[in-house]
Amino acid sequence: MRGLTVVVVLLAAVCYGMAAEISADYLSVEEQKVSPAGVARIGDPVAVDVVLKKLGPEPQEARLNLTVGVDDPTVTIVFDGGEAKTYYGKEIEVSLPKGLKQVSIRMVGSAPSVSKLTRIQVIKVATYVYYDEENKGYQEETTLYLDVTNELISAALSEIARAEAKLSEAEQLIARLEAGGAEVESLKKRLDTAKSSLATAKELHDRGNVDLAKQNAENALTLLDDIIKEAEEKAEALEKRSSIKKYLLVLAGIIVIALVVFFVKQRKEELG
Repeated sequence: MRGLTVVVVLLAAVCYGMAAEISADYLSVEEQKVSPAGVARIGDPVAVDVVLKKLGPEPQEARLNLTVGVDDPTVTIVFDGGEAKTYYGKEIEVSLPKGLKQVSIRMVGSAPSVSKLTRIQVIKVATYVYYDEENKGYQEETTLYLDVTNELISAALSEIARAEAKLSEAEQLIARLEAGGAEVESLKKRLDTAKSSLATAKELHDRGNVDLAKQNAENALTLLDDIIKEAEEKAEALEKRSSIKKYLLVLAGIIVIALVVFFVKQRKEELG
């Protein structure tokens, strides 16, 4: 009797483990694609294709859940190559038919309005499954993303990126000048002003004020261009002074050697 109890307990444990696996393995992503890939501008058409396939045992009940993050979405769903059904809206839940093998999802819409470069959730695909009261719930199949921008945002980000590159160049020039003994305090103060302007540009972009962000980035660029020009002139002058010093040292060496030779020669003549 005790042996039978042990067997029953083991079977129950195995069945519970199988049920947990079943709920996680019902559907899987076979294909997925979002277009355009990477970045879209506000109002640009956006399309998504997702294909799900049956992977594990079928639940008693299953529903497909879609959450859409674009404007004016139209969603077309096809079960096992059958008739396409069209749905509208940003929250869609559809019952999945029995015996399902494959689900094809196509969504089209427009990139939404944003105030800064923003990564949006284009679509989230989940499946609700019900096997029994202890084995049910939503399972995420996939989530697809897209960065959205516009011309002004892109221009602001471009100026910020240019200013960051100029800032790095200016810092390196000033560091080399300082190492060479040049006076750089004035350059450092102006560099701090440019850094502050660039930091303000980034902050304004993050707050969605891209017009002012672009202006501050441009101000930083103007300052940095002037700093780099002056630093390069100082570096050139420093190089010239260094070259002159080297030339004078060489000349002095030559003169010393010539004098030594002269005195040695003169001394030999005196001796004999």
